[in-house]
Amino acid sequence: MARRARKNSRKKGRSDPSQLGLFDANEPAPARAAAQPAAQAKPARRVGTRAPTSTPATRPVVLDARAAAQYLGVSVSTLKSWRAKKIGPRWTMRGARLIGYRPADLERFLDESSENR
Repeated sequence: MARRARKNSRKKGRSDPSQLGLFDANEPAPARAAAQPAAQAKPARRVGTRAPTSTPATRPVVLDARAAAQYLGVSVSTLKSWRAKKIGPRWTMRGARLIGYRPADLERFLDESSENR
């Protein structure tokens, strides 16, 4: 089997020393403290801070399959089997494959299953 000849590959990094990188600046930035006199210095601005808002929106807690199985006292595979047979507590999709259970739905399922016995 014939071997392919390798092309000359450049070394990683800059090939031209005068070429600027992505984060290099054309000229060094002047020092801000020296540019402004102390009397005219502006107070430092806090980035990313917001004024306090009203109470945050409350979202219902959603348990994953493991937590729901522990809550009900069954195994995760039992919950999976119940989902396939369309029995058991209501569940929701939290993504492509993530299954979630609301605690209220788990309580309702426990109440309904205890009435049937």
